[in-house]
Amino acid sequence: MIDFFKKGFKTLKFKKQKPSPFGDLEEKVMEFLWEKGSGSVREVRQYLGENKFAHTTVMTVMDRLYKKGILKREKEGKGYRYYPVISREQFEAEVAKKVVKDMLKSSPSTAVAAFEGLIEELPEEEIDRIRKLFEEKIKNESKK
Repeated sequence: MIDFFKKGFKTLKFKKQKPSPFGDLEEKVMEFLWEKGSGSVREVRQYLGENKFAHTTVMTVMDRLYKKGILKREKEGKGYRYYPVISREQFEAEVAKKVVKDMLKSSPSTAVAAFEGLIEELPEEEIDRIRKLFEEKIKNESKK
């Protein structure tokens, strides 16, 4: 797993009903890179609107994401081409895992009550999937 997840999130804000460890500009940069697969500072700046952010601002944000382990980069001309280390889906799964783990750690009864309410809203195939996961876990625990 990447360092970002090993070290834990420093902050986790809720945006658009979803938790995110990113600041607003970081999130926009990641949206572009996840959609396109890679990008230079210039390409990301064009996507954001060249007049909205200075080249150095976008470069600093992308460098920070690289140092956090969210992006990798390769030398390209005088600059770099940046690539996401994991997909948006993998990232969102890790964020969700962190949120659930923190809820269970701090208040298990509250977490269980929240899950009970959510289960009623899930489609039948998702409920079956969860049931199978629990059954497999119980089966493995009984073998120990």
